[in-house]
Amino acid sequence: MGSIFQNALNQKKIFNGTDVLMVDKTDKIADKPLGDIVLFAVKPQDFPKAAKRLKGVKNKLIISIMAGVTIAKIKRLTPGNRVIRSMPNLGAQNFASMTVWKADKTLSPKEKGIIKKIFSSIGEEIEVNKEELIDSATAVSGSGPGYIYFIAGEMMKAAQKLGFKKIEAEKMVKQTFIGAVDIWKSSNLPVDVLEAKVKSPKGTTEAGIKEFKKNRLGKVIEKGIAKAHRRAKELSKF
Repeated sequence: MGSIFQNALNQKKIFNGTDVLMVDKTDKIADKPLGDIVLFAVKPQDFPKAAKRLKGVKNKLIISIMAGVTIAKIKRLTPGNRVIRSMPNLGAQNFASMTVWKADKTLSPKEKGIIKKIFSSIGEEIEVNKEELIDSATAVSGSGPGYIYFIAGEMMKAAQKLGFKKIEAEKMVKQTFIGAVDIWKSSNLPVDVLEAKVKSPKGTTEAGIKEFKKNRLGKVIEKGIAKAHRRAKELSKF
């Protein structure tokens, strides 16, 4: 995710190459110029070791895209800096990320504007006023692309059982997702209204959705997201 995020920023030419330094598992701070913004993109359990590379560095904006690592912990291990905790998603690769973020209280309005510009350059952004919502976003939008690909895969399997070749099933399901999301985005209608437009009384869509509800698919999805949320909170203990 770190390289995707940085590549998107570079392609958008939001900053010069030396303005943002990404710290990942293999990065060597001493070998690179240190700009005003440092992006931490390591696994939560690798953060304490990675933070040591910034020993003595102060007055930087530190952006974290690490799941579960709290602002307090980041500030404790990188003292003297301002911290922004965020959760983008895979959409950053195509400038279609959903990034949810929370800044610590020391950021100025100007600095918040810079952060907003960064996240807006790779998609949509939401600033939240409660840090616990970052864990919630991790479970919903952060992990969300994975859920969608899983559901798409299951639809493809079903299509193949109904007689389609794999390549045909993939084309059908992919375009169905694209078309549905395009209509949702362009119409701004609630999903229940859009569902009703597809679902005619006693028709095929209604039959399928009734079976989903009978098997409590909605509850299964809710439980999966709740499980991801608990895991995001567990990661903060590393």
